[in-house]
Amino acid sequence: MGRAKLALGRRPVRAASVDLDTFAVPDSSFAREAEQACAELLPALEGHSYRTWLFGRALAAVDGQKLDDELFYCGSLLHDFGIVSPTANRDFTLGSVERTRACATAAGLADERADLLADAICVHTTPGVNIEKDGAIGCYLQWGAMVDGAGLRIWDIADNNVEEVLRRYPRGDFKRQLVEMVRAEAAAVPAGRFHLLVRCGMPLAVRLAPFDT
Repeated sequence: MGRAKLALGRRPVRAASVDLDTFAVPDSSFAREAEQACAELLPALEGHSYRTWLFGRALAAVDGQKLDDELFYCGSLLHDFGIVSPTANRDFTLGSVERTRACATAAGLADERADLLADAICVHTTPGVNIEKDGAIGCYLQWGAMVDGAGLRIWDIADNNVEEVLRRYPRGDFKRQLVEMVRAEAAAVPAGRFHLLVRCGMPLAVRLAPFDT
């Protein structure tokens, strides 16, 4: 159904009214810590992190869902931090959480807010998440990331907004690098979620995403 909407150019009514310029970068110590950490990533993954933020915010606006601006921004920048260092039998989101907590501690973020974001990062790779059970932050981390990774729900974002996100944060060689990272994580954690996603065809979905690279 979604691919048909994309082919036919059908968008939700709210999509046209989403203005990316209203998604301001939070002015907080935590945001600055997250930006510094994100800058350590490979350029393709750094760009993915920022695109996840904007795509996730756009989807939340279309869905009429409120997000915690600071936590969603920082979560977007750090959600995939651990994937660059696959560890045997250890889900990469735990590495992402460790770096997130380090940034939160350095910024003096309240423990309950750090815990909320840690849970969201851990859940964002789980198939079938929903807001009632898993919370809005984790859901839109997944959905924003999947717009960028596999083109899922791109049909719910206005074309001009997709183009603007890509202008601000070019993809580089993202498809190839993402497939490599996904396969490396799946090999390192054979009982993990990415191993399941690889078996279900995630690499092919990435390659078929409606982006050139």
